[in-house]
Amino acid sequence: MAPKVLLACTDLFFSSRIVETARHTGATVVQVREGVAEAALAEKPDLVLVDLHAAVLDPVESIRAIRAADPGVRIVGFVRHEEADRIRAAREAGASEVHARGAFSARLPQLLAER
Repeated sequence: MAPKVLLACTDLFFSSRIVETARHTGATVVQVREGVAEAALAEKPDLVLVDLHAAVLDPVESIRAIRAADPGVRIVGFVRHEEADRIRAAREAGASEVHARGAFSARLPQLLAER
């Protein structure tokens, strides 16, 4: 069965690249630009991808709420550059992994294939 992915990203260009990659792997993507934790509860994704720069999404609090509601879900955050404070905050909130965008893009097919 294809994985269900919740994508929380406000960058339209980058999110379209993620959706295209997901399409090639057979994953189903649900995109959200608000209410990330609520969407995760409703959609029950296998994987949550969170843009840590999307302030409107309140990414760290969203990660914390998703982790509290579903301790087993994989949550992967991504940042534009190596930013120690954002990375640390996301990990402390419960992100499974955090990557700079370049590494995230390179690893995305593998992330989508892993269970």
